[in-house]
Amino acid sequence: MKRIRRHVLRASAVLLLLAALLFGIIGWFGSEHLVSPKRRGLQDYHREILTNPDHYGLKIEAYTGPGKTPCLLVTPSAKPGEAKKSLIARDELAKRGVKLPDWGGQVGTVILLHGHGGRKEDHLPICERFCAAGFRCIVLDLPGQGEHPALYGTFGLREAPLVEKILDEASSRFAFQPSPAFLFGVSQGVSVALQTAARNPDKWAAVASIATFSSLDRPVLRSAQEMTPASLHFCCPAAALSVSCGARVRAGFWPADVRPARAASKLTMPVMISHGDKDPYIGIDQAREIFDALPSARKRFRVVEGADHNHVLSMGSHALYADVCQFFHEARTAQDTASGRSE
Repeated sequence: MKRIRRHVLRASAVLLLLAALLFGIIGWFGSEHLVSPKRRGLQDYHREILTNPDHYGLKIEAYTGPGKTPCLLVTPSAKPGEAKKSLIARDELAKRGVKLPDWGGQVGTVILLHGHGGRKEDHLPICERFCAAGFRCIVLDLPGQGEHPALYGTFGLREAPLVEKILDEASSRFAFQPSPAFLFGVSQGVSVALQTAARNPDKWAAVASIATFSSLDRPVLRSAQEMTPASLHFCCPAAALSVSCGARVRAGFWPADVRPARAASKLTMPVMISHGDKDPYIGIDQAREIFDALPSARKRFRVVEGADHNHVLSMGSHALYADVCQFFHEARTAQDTASGRSE
């Protein structure tokens, strides 16, 4: 009996060591993907727009912002070509009675923040619509992604002050008024946007959110579940904890500390939340949690039917872009009225 007991104890110890090793490996590589995802190169459509911006109704100026952040200032082209998406956006907004500046006019600034594993050029097609609606755009590579020199990102914990600095520095560099300014984000970018807005709510006229999470630990757990057979889902909380520990070691933060819903509770400006109702990765319930946390009555919830996590904008199509542009214009008008400025 003693010999059997020793064998059982040794086998149990070996299994525990193997389990610890496995979860350590999961945590290390999982946290690397979380805080420093594989950097995507330029895509063909990026190159096409960058090579021939006038054709898309854009003027694009690359520069390096605070923190060695790669940025693009995107404004309406003085000599637009076909500008198909731009014309569709202007036509849709005109039908809605939105008062637009003449082509090339700029009545505010939108800072666009990309999703996890993305890069600043992903937002150039979005800039086509915003520029057509009268907004200059600033797009940037977030830390740990694109061409940003920083190794790791923190989903807004350390990026929020950077975004503020980028707006202030750009307004001085390119000689435009820093107000009104708007924040637009996709997924991870919304986490950064909401935390940025919460730092200084009076600095921002409005925020628009596309498909984000209420707390980062939830998609971390969901990712573990997606990669694991249903019969092993009981292991997923331990795997998610391991990834969280890896993020703490690598980048100095716990995913549970990244809580866009908590940031939303501090916002007083208009906020628009858009989410797909078929998102298997970040359920629409998380978007509703953020919406419910907003104290302001000046908020809007937009469901995009049939859209999963990566296709909210494409399935929302021209109507969703027009909704966001109109929302920003209404927020700008309200801010002008409150401050006593005329149209």
